[in-house]
Amino acid sequence: MLFLLLVIGGLLAAYFLTRDHKHHAAGSVAVPAVVGMKQDEAARRLNERGLVPVTTAKVSKSPAGTVLAQDPGGGTEVAPHSRVALSVAALSLAQVPDVVGSKTSAALARLQAAGLTGQVTTVPAQAAAGVVVAESPAAGAKVAKGSTVSLKASRGPATVPDVRGQLAADAKGALRTAGLVPVEFQVPATQPKGTVTAQKPLPNKKVPRGSKVRINVSTGSTGGSGGGAGTTTTSAPALQKVTVPNVVGIQQSAAQRRLHDGGLRPRVKYVPSSRPVGVVTGQNPGGGTKVKKGSTVLLAVSRGPNPSLTVVPDVSGKTQQAATTTLQNAGFKVQVLTVKPANPSQSARVVDEQPAGTTRAPEGSTVTIYVGSG
Repeated sequence: MLFLLLVIGGLLAAYFLTRDHKHHAAGSVAVPAVVGMKQDEAARRLNERGLVPVTTAKVSKSPAGTVLAQDPGGGTEVAPHSRVALSVAALSLAQVPDVVGSKTSAALARLQAAGLTGQVTTVPAQAAAGVVVAESPAAGAKVAKGSTVSLKASRGPATVPDVRGQLAADAKGALRTAGLVPVEFQVPATQPKGTVTAQKPLPNKKVPRGSKVRINVSTGSTGGSGGGAGTTTTSAPALQKVTVPNVVGIQQSAAQRRLHDGGLRPRVKYVPSSRPVGVVTGQNPGGGTKVKKGSTVLLAVSRGPNPSLTVVPDVSGKTQQAATTTLQNAGFKVQVLTVKPANPSQSARVVDEQPAGTTRAPEGSTVTIYVGSG
């Protein structure tokens, strides 16, 4: 009878111990034994189990790349995605040099001098194109000679182009060419329908490639508000319509003057062309179009077959004399047109310039400044 009780007790103990082990192991992973394997095979085995190998090189007489030790050991139950440290044989070690901030060519040369190789991938970053912004393993780590160091190099920032006054389709194309992502917003405006009235970020700002640029695109109307029930509304008088003159084929300065005299706002955009420098090669809206007075007319102006471009100084807010001197010193001719300023404080000062300040224009070309008067 005593023997029978002992047998039953042993069976029950085995049952509960097995049940507890299975319960403990639920959701865990058994670490495979990889000591003696090649590093690549060991990493593959661990990855198959959902584990993360972390290797450390160690000088050894064993064949290079052989796993010498592991932690946790084979058979250990661990949580999924746990790290398993592997000690891997190397004939000799090298210390990873600090190459962050170096140009890619210099970084690769330093790695080679240290007995390492580099693998470069490009990423969006504010740093100049080709500058290393990250490395893995990190600087100072000791790895087997001949190991590969992953380098991330900047694609370089993009310069936001000036797309104000352009048709939305042209503006989007220019932004995409610059490596940026246009985001269009429809807004009521007096400018012709489909014309870009504003952008953010502003032109010439340096931003990471792939950044979004907001463009406000005119719906061709100024909008308005209606009255509710029992409310009398008074319509604003319709804005005067004017006919856009055809200025294609004439010099930019003359075209700007003609449009200005017709109550329109010319905007200049230099474009590649075989035509002589300064000749208007296109306009939007085209000649003969009826538009509201004060509307913007975009002028595409030839920069010549062999252009030498110079940055136009930003002279907004300067007096006419100071602006003229600044532009002439930069190598530009100056045309002065007067406009009624929106604010009395702008009287006798430059309220606008075309081509716009900070854009690039051919050396010796004409910059028109609009000076507040009246």
